[in-house]
Amino acid sequence: MKCFKIIIFAALIISLTVKSYAQDNGISEYLKNVSISTYIDTYYSYDNDKSAGKDARIFNSLSPYRDQVGINIAQVSLKYGSEKIRGTFTLHYGDIPDVNWAPVTRSKFIQEANVGFSPVKNLWIDGGYFVTHIGAESFPKYNFLSSFSLQSYFEPFLQSGVKISYDFSEKFSACVHLLNGSNLFEDNNKNKSAGLQLNYSPCPKLKITYNNLVGNEQPDGLRGKIRVLNNLIFSVTPCEKIDLLAAVDYGMQEHSKLGDESESANYYGVSVSGRYKFTPKYSVSLRGDYFDDKNAIVSSIYNNRGVKANSLTVGCEYKPVENAYLRLEYRFIKMDASQKIFYENSDSRSEATLSLGFEY
Repeated sequence: MKCFKIIIFAALIISLTVKSYAQDNGISEYLKNVSISTYIDTYYSYDNDKSAGKDARIFNSLSPYRDQVGINIAQVSLKYGSEKIRGTFTLHYGDIPDVNWAPVTRSKFIQEANVGFSPVKNLWIDGGYFVTHIGAESFPKYNFLSSFSLQSYFEPFLQSGVKISYDFSEKFSACVHLLNGSNLFEDNNKNKSAGLQLNYSPCPKLKITYNNLVGNEQPDGLRGKIRVLNNLIFSVTPCEKIDLLAAVDYGMQEHSKLGDESESANYYGVSVSGRYKFTPKYSVSLRGDYFDDKNAIVSSIYNNRGVKANSLTVGCEYKPVENAYLRLEYRFIKMDASQKIFYENSDSRSEATLSLGFEY
């Protein structure tokens, strides 16, 4: 582990040096199909939940660790792209990989490792390790806020397999996925999962995305249960200063009703967020979200039911330069009244986080 930390940070320094050297010495022409990028997000956080240990903190990957300076993510990415061939290899380290990649013990420090080719124009076939196609949120640099919504926490974060994508026009594209499973690199059973992504932009100010994932996610030795996850995303930019994002998840799984496994069960989540940009450097964001998994299909059981919660987050951002940000956020999380899992038998908690991110 300590050796790998050294490798990650050495790679960060080397990538910065290589990019600078290439620019200063005019060899960029030889590397025109290769790009090296680095990204670091650090934070300091505080919350009023003084519960001991991680077991009581079901939102570990969406809440930074309390009262400490930490690293959300430090990554180095190498990409190759030409008319016919492309590939990505990304190493990462930090709290986000530690929690979300934890089940993938052999590949914990690999974020992406894939290669693809284009047999005909607009058609790509890629295989390897990928970040999931599910969800409206990704790493903090892509999001309005550095924290994750409740539904994003319970969505898959990674996947491995083969995908075939095709751009039908500037407005519509589609991608089909054949995967080892949900939130898996190495398969846990003899079945494969399938996914679909459809992107439609009727106008430059609106993008609609539909994602799904279908498959048996139970490990070998357990009764098979087909799970279907539907994910619908609306991204709207009504004017230059305003960005809006809404996402809805609806999942179903057979043989999963608590107390009666002869019946199927479902879960759902919704989030709505907006950002207002006062200037290119200053903006504020607001997000409200809700998640309900009463049969504990993808969440844990607390007081005889799965997680039910809602939250409200407000944040402000300052961008000293285009590829860096400083964010201050406050979030309030409220669990179901029966799920008093926080400090002093409380069903709610408050958080404040200061984060700094830089990409080069």
